[in-house]
Amino acid sequence: MTKYIDGKEIAVKIKTQVKNHIDQLEKKPRFAVIQVGSQSASEVYVRNKIKACKEVGIETVYAHLDEGISEQSLLGLVEGFNQSSDFHGILVQLPLPKHISIEPVIEAIDPLKDVDGFHPLNVGRLTVKSTTPYLHPCTPWGIVHILDTVFPKKNQESGLRAKRIVVIGQSLIVGRPLSIMLQNEGATVTMCDKFTHHLYDHLRNADIIITATGVPGLIDRDMVKKINNPNLTIVDAGITKVDGKIVGDTNKDVYDLLETVTPVPGGVGPVTIAFLIRNILKAFCIQNNLPVPVIK
Repeated sequence: MTKYIDGKEIAVKIKTQVKNHIDQLEKKPRFAVIQVGSQSASEVYVRNKIKACKEVGIETVYAHLDEGISEQSLLGLVEGFNQSSDFHGILVQLPLPKHISIEPVIEAIDPLKDVDGFHPLNVGRLTVKSTTPYLHPCTPWGIVHILDTVFPKKNQESGLRAKRIVVIGQSLIVGRPLSIMLQNEGATVTMCDKFTHHLYDHLRNADIIITATGVPGLIDRDMVKKINNPNLTIVDAGITKVDGKIVGDTNKDVYDLLETVTPVPGGVGPVTIAFLIRNILKAFCIQNNLPVPVIK
């Protein structure tokens, strides 16, 4: 019988631990979230992030900027939050309007306040497994945590060691940093994307498939039947709205063929937000020379 990973349940567990640590702090973490324009999806994401912060005791300042704001003005606002010791985490909600380049905005954020984990310094430290404190990208960090619940560590060795994992989607937000994190766990990783020719050829030997392309139905029943692996796990981080409903990259008629699956919605999404607030707490502790709490 297929095991469905309940992302909401995992998120509640993480948020409860974060709240318990925050409750013991004399000074509370503060988080600045910046949104440019009024894209409806972004507004939903920001609202959910602010709600989660409030639940655990993180103070939030929400700067909702006009879509026509200049790149220089946005960078000036980011620098203001960088310079203020009252703020411990900064997030600029993506996507940005076309006249604003993403790269300089991400690089403008103080790496130790970059709670999205997108800054090149954080990505670089992740790549080399640095012992210097840094912030992980939230969705990949959450996905690795989900997989740890499915394949728990044994004798201090990752349960993902030697697993054959195919990551579909090479974005800087999910696919690329995730592939690094999985390699750091000892997994054998194959990278594909939605344009990969003969995708099945890369999937047929997989133990785990992680997809984050935003292409509904990319993984269909015929494809999974050909894989013929009753122990196959799929983590679906693709989110698209079709006919008013949120769907993933994997057709739901595939689920019964799998050992384990993260459903959409209710799988990776809630865990991502939980790991955002975990990152805010981590950032606060690093900036205040406090030990980073262990959260499981």
